Amino acid sequence: MRTRRTRFAVLGGVAALALTGCGGGADSACVAKPGSAPGAIQADASCAVNTVIAVDATGAIADMALARDVSSTALRAAEQTITSGGHLRMFVFAGDANAVEVIYDDDVQTLKQADETRRGPQEQALRNALATTLDSALGVTSDDPALRGRVRELTRGGTSDIARAVRNGLQSLTSRSGAKALTLVSDGVQASDQLRLSSAVDAGGDPAKLGAELGDLIGSAGGVDVLQVAGLGRLPDRVNQSARRTDALVAIWKTACERSGAARCVTTTEL
Repeated sequence: MRTRRTRFAVLGGVAALALTGCGGGADSACVAKPGSAPGAIQADASCAVNTVIAVDATGAIADMALARDVSSTALRAAEQTITSGGHLRMFVFAGDANAVEVIYDDDVQTLKQADETRRGPQEQALRNALATTLDSALGVTSDDPALRGRVRELTRGGTSDIARAVRNGLQSLTSRSGAKALTLVSDGVQASDQLRLSSAVDAGGDPAKLGAELGDLIGSAGGVDVLQVAGLGRLPDRVNQSARRTDALVAIWKTACERSGAARCVTTTEL
């Protein structure tokens, strides 16, 4: 698995933001909540949020317009941590979520840790670096063709390993204290791993049963403030899924999230 250090050419300029041991908000009452826009996380301005963002590249890498939307939503999910601190992990996955392309995995200082009263240029530098790297990974730009090539290799076979990606993301939050949020940016139609959600939905499987099975695969989200899925049913080339299939996906993910024990569940077809 590649680490943030493989992005050093892009992210090296913001390395001063990294501080080992920034595990979450100093205030134990600090809580993350869903924001008003798809993918957004909100909290008090002083609330550090440990954030994991899992980006499904399967469809996005095949459609530049969709890739732009996916990238924007993923960056929106990172914004609270960029501005208020916490641990930020963002990765791109596809066919095997044990083999991912890590965009960023490090701590972001709170203002208190930085001994500052307001953010300086480092905040915008980090925001820009994340955007540049993610856009390169999804093929929105051609700044890093090697990175895009590695992500294309992840998508070979056209399947996605969504349950494992979410499970791995939740496990990475387990040891963190303070506010926690996980955002999955994906069409939500898992085609690999133990549950073949795509074929099960097409076969008319019961959404409640499929949601329970998916929840078991995801595992525990106890202690996580927000577990959200953005972009359900969004396919390349502006192909629209049927309303029945989209409704089934929303119901499945809502059930899976509730079964996981997350404090707040968000499912949306929007990006």
